[in-house]
Amino acid sequence: MSPEYTLKIDSRSHQVKIERLDEGGVLIVNVGDQSFTLKASQNPDGSWTVNSTDTDYSVRVNSRKGKRYIIEINEEPLEVEWERIRTSDTTTHTGPTQAASGKRVKGGVYPPMPGKITEVKVNVGDSVSAGDTVCILEAMKMFNELKAPNDGVVKEINIEVGSSVTPNDLLVLIE
Repeated sequence: MSPEYTLKIDSRSHQVKIERLDEGGVLIVNVGDQSFTLKASQNPDGSWTVNSTDTDYSVRVNSRKGKRYIIEINEEPLEVEWERIRTSDTTTHTGPTQAASGKRVKGGVYPPMPGKITEVKVNVGDSVSAGDTVCILEAMKMFNELKAPNDGVVKEINIEVGSSVTPNDLLVLIE
């Protein structure tokens, strides 16, 4: 299932659905009843280049406070609200939970170092095998695949894309 979001610009709300076509950064972005094919690539300075079929856009996130973002598109500032839509058949993301007094839970997936989650590859209820990638952690400009420690069913997901995490955070629980 593709992630769905609510995007609010100038008090107008838009429903947005994003589907990744491949690992090369090609996305299908549906805004309301319109569909766009885009390719996004991150530049060394942290900004993004987003290519549509006829135009290149330079995109930079200048600040974030909760679900409010100040971004620049081709050097024009824009304030937006961006929020993932929670649905009953997808994961409930509550944010990373700290393992009590540093103890780790059997079947828990924990990051090896502080970083940011860039992709969540499972949903609650999914069956996974030991070694399956459950999420991607960006740390020190490297992408790390965090793997299922055992076979089982995903019972909890406590992160979402963009979550900052530390080594004691329980990201995913597999029983």
